[in-house]
Amino acid sequence: MPELTVEEIGRILADSVGLETQVVCVSGSEEIPESGVRTSSISGCLASAMYLMAAGEIFGPLYAGYEQDQSFCRCIGGPAWFGYRSFDPSLMSLLASESDDLKGFTQKRLKKSREIAQNTISSIGKVLPLGRYVVMSCCDGLKDGSGVRCIVCFGSGEQIRNLCALAHFACSDVFDPISVPWGPSCATMITYPAGMAENAPQDTLFVGPSDPSASVWLPKGCLVVGIPVKMARMMAECAEQSFLADIA
Repeated sequence: MPELTVEEIGRILADSVGLETQVVCVSGSEEIPESGVRTSSISGCLASAMYLMAAGEIFGPLYAGYEQDQSFCRCIGGPAWFGYRSFDPSLMSLLASESDDLKGFTQKRLKKSREIAQNTISSIGKVLPLGRYVVMSCCDGLKDGSGVRCIVCFGSGEQIRNLCALAHFACSDVFDPISVPWGPSCATMITYPAGMAENAPQDTLFVGPSDPSASVWLPKGCLVVGIPVKMARMMAECAEQSFLADIA
């Protein structure tokens, strides 16, 4: 039996749970993709631009790269989450509730102290870039999925719950296949499932975002999953055998 293509994986996962948005795939490239749109020209938040593409409000493919004359995103930690540079030490003050040295930035209050923030960032390990550019495309119509590293789905609580249940279908481990990690939306959607972070678990579906700033752009009631492509393929192959065959 031939291996499912990325386009087929996206279609099966979307149809199985009734997604109303496009499934997005992520890869790395040394070149700007043909007809590519830089995410920062759409939104200051890379994750927000991905949602707009998935919702059909803009057309891709999208790309982002760290270049001196171009904005990457609005977040001080953005390039670091994609492996383009190390984390700025001032990020710890920005994250911590007790900080008083923000130098014009708005306090996020996501960590109790700078020490906890630093230990959290350190626990992620080294982050390696996917390439000179990270490329985000809709699975539908994708011609070459050979370099795809992860799949991203946007859906309702019920739809994401069903995808999580499908991830458990061929797995005997009760606890490990699903993670709701700390970090920005782009890390849940790309950095962790694409295997860019040294200490991110493999063969794990990442649910989120747990970053409260996503409320600015993500519709209320919408959740996101980032899935390593190997795991997404297994889920798609199992869909017809699973409980989803009765509710699709």
